[in-house]
Amino acid sequence: MQVKNLPDGSRLYHDAHGLMQVHDFGGGVSLHVRRGIMTADFATHVIEDGERQMNKFRRFVLMVDGTETRMHTTEFREVMTNWFRTRETAVVHMLIRSKLLDMALTVANLTMGSPRAKAYTDAGEWEAVGCREATAFIRRPLSVPVDAGTD
Repeated sequence: MQVKNLPDGSRLYHDAHGLMQVHDFGGGVSLHVRRGIMTADFATHVIEDGERQMNKFRRFVLMVDGTETRMHTTEFREVMTNWFRTRETAVVHMLIRSKLLDMALTVANLTMGSPRAKAYTDAGEWEAVGCREATAFIRRPLSVPVDAGTD
């Protein structure tokens, strides 16, 4: 896994399977823009962001633009579900295209015993949730610098 701090203040995580760019909107709200396959290595960085937000703001609102995400590995799903299960003030709102991701969130909610993982197919509805959580929230495209070495 390679990590790069970008000029806009975001962080880019990438490996041979996927990319994830993390934007911090303050107040416990993060935007994760993803592409490709999310493996357990990515889960480690999602959890780091979540722990940082929880320690500072006592909540974690994870806004995920997963429209370019192909899949979450079993390991990713298990690690993330277990982490969210023990943090009741952590929620995820994921913009998706994939029915597989929708099913994964449904299973996560069943496992957690509460509906804290929500899937959206309408970008406007998803963005409205982000704006309610952080006034400065805006959907951002995945920004991969030429020198990121993601080839």
